[in-house]
Amino acid sequence: MPIEMEKPRDPAELYRALGEDVNPARPILTGDVFENVAVIDTDGSSTVETVMVLDHPCSLRGEDGVNLAARLVVAQVRRTQPGSWRTGHYNRMFLPAPFPGADGKANPCAAFFDSCFQVSPSQLEAGTRIACLTPAGINLMLQRRVKHFSRVTVETHKFNEANLGVYEEADLIEDWCLEREDRDVKSEEAFAECIAWLREDLGGRTRQGLLKDSQQRSTVRKQMTDYLRQLRAESRN
Repeated sequence: MPIEMEKPRDPAELYRALGEDVNPARPILTGDVFENVAVIDTDGSSTVETVMVLDHPCSLRGEDGVNLAARLVVAQVRRTQPGSWRTGHYNRMFLPAPFPGADGKANPCAAFFDSCFQVSPSQLEAGTRIACLTPAGINLMLQRRVKHFSRVTVETHKFNEANLGVYEEADLIEDWCLEREDRDVKSEEAFAECIAWLREDLGGRTRQGLLKDSQQRSTVRKQMTDYLRQLRAESRN
């Protein structure tokens, strides 16, 4: 039986955070949407666009795991007509309401994979992040992008299995940064702290590697909770 393209049961399940609910401490991740980003079009002209980050989480940052890559691929986000999630329209990731800018069911927005730009980290970060996708949302975007470029349909659960460790890592970094900001540690410093802790050599293993194992994720999170508690105690002394 041929594999079918998938769709969200409820549009709201696509979004982890929207608008003012987006946490600045969360690391930039695949599927994040930024508005007011200055880009260079194919004719050399400069425009300001709303864009979605397309790079895979593993290619978003350099070897240090902290700093964004020098060039990032983003897709233009704009208003579009409604369309079927299951047949056709593979060149776009629909962003229906409650996405900012979407106008009910009649006028959703979408990120267009055939309208892309390369931007620097400074160009992206000069904009405003207005949406973060859930793992389900990212997986649907990846399914549609692969379908657009290859006409092959990959079940979203396969993207989830491949990337769940990265999704969990982003959540841990966000929680770490929030905790450390309460202790007057800047986000950049807290981010670097967390990456160093995740990459600590544990006798041939790292916590970052353990996050790929669903059986180990709760253990890593417990270790993080204990370590942050220790840092809090040390800061009070």
